[in-house]
Amino acid sequence: MKLVAQLEDLLYQAQHAPKNEELRLADWRILINESEAVSLGIKDNSPGSVYTPPSYRQGESGEVFLVWADGKCSQAMVQLGSHEDQAHWQQELEQWRQASYDDPDATHIPAPGPLPLVAVEDRAIQTIFAGSGDDQILFDQASRWLMDKPLKAEMQGSIQAAWGYRHVRTSTGLAVTYQQSQFVAWFSFDSLIGGGFAKRRLSRPEEQEELWSQTVNLYEAMHLDAPPVGPQTQVILAPSMTESMLGQFILPNFSGDRVIEGQGAFPKESFLENKLLFHPHFSLIIDPLRPLELGSYLVTAEGVPAERTVLVRDGKLQTPFLRVKDSVRWGAKPTAIPQGTAGLYLTHKAEVPWAEALQTVEDGVLVLSVLGLHTQEAVSGSYSLSAPHSLRILKGQIVGKTDVKLTGNFLADLAAPTTKTAQSNLDAHPYLMIMTGVQTL
Repeated sequence: MKLVAQLEDLLYQAQHAPKNEELRLADWRILINESEAVSLGIKDNSPGSVYTPPSYRQGESGEVFLVWADGKCSQAMVQLGSHEDQAHWQQELEQWRQASYDDPDATHIPAPGPLPLVAVEDRAIQTIFAGSGDDQILFDQASRWLMDKPLKAEMQGSIQAAWGYRHVRTSTGLAVTYQQSQFVAWFSFDSLIGGGFAKRRLSRPEEQEELWSQTVNLYEAMHLDAPPVGPQTQVILAPSMTESMLGQFILPNFSGDRVIEGQGAFPKESFLENKLLFHPHFSLIIDPLRPLELGSYLVTAEGVPAERTVLVRDGKLQTPFLRVKDSVRWGAKPTAIPQGTAGLYLTHKAEVPWAEALQTVEDGVLVLSVLGLHTQEAVSGSYSLSAPHSLRILKGQIVGKTDVKLTGNFLADLAAPTTKTAQSNLDAHPYLMIMTGVQTL
């Protein structure tokens, strides 16, 4: 918390009694993350090798946003170093002033609002860092992976636990400090099939068992040959693929900044008119209020209390996500902000569990990953992607490996009446079942 105190003192003095009138502040905002993290990796079946040694790190870092008395703005990254005395920070303040810029829409610092009640810390993770520590659970997890892995599989993996504090301070009176935790674990076999867990809590034994069993079954199926796909083959995007597609084609097009600038797929008028652009069964929500999810938080980096924001309701556009600057330009209050695709939820009224949906697939292909997604143009929504490691589904059973190419449009997929979702027990994102262009490579 040392960095927070130093910055608060510096900016308060610059606002009320600056040493130089040119350095007078009108408003300011501070975001500081204070954290400890332990991690352990596996490379080529070896835990804690020279490439993936067990590690511990801690630090304080964050950012400041400044509004000067003449209306100019500055933004800078900050971190705690070894020489942060008063002279150091005064010099930093002068440099921030030299880098100031004009941005009238960005000068608004919101007044504090009531904070939601949402769990973002798991005390079991805190015990890893308390006293002598209990990081043995990381080593036990890695040992179980290596002991239970398929005999000939080359395994890679990583486990990380983190605990810390998030501090948000503003000149308008917001002073929030809260604890938060994180646990992320992933593994893969032969770099073909993988599984992962990412939440603000430790994984439960039953979740670990289900994830492991599912991944091993897919890995074993990957070693069987399957017949080629046909023109009527249904494409099923695995949850990780659904997340990736949302990140590539949806997240950018719902950014308030891009919508206002006319650089997104949907013009501002489409939101104001609540235009029907997706299938009426689909809704899209930012929800940072779900307990212990990775995308949950109490307050945004800009000091806006977390809230649930509906981007699409029953296929109709409602609002883009609006940071403070965007909200000023839009003429509305700021919304929730997604943490990447974490905290972003796609729902379908007819969603069923994956095990049930799988039984209905007569002719399908399960796409686990693709090549070159980041090269696809977000605004058009169109894609042409190779999926060299996919799994064929026939009569409700995964029967073996196939290599396919996908061609289509993701925005059109979400508008099609044939598109459905299936719920995953292990993922925040669903399986997405679409009819799109697919052919065997």
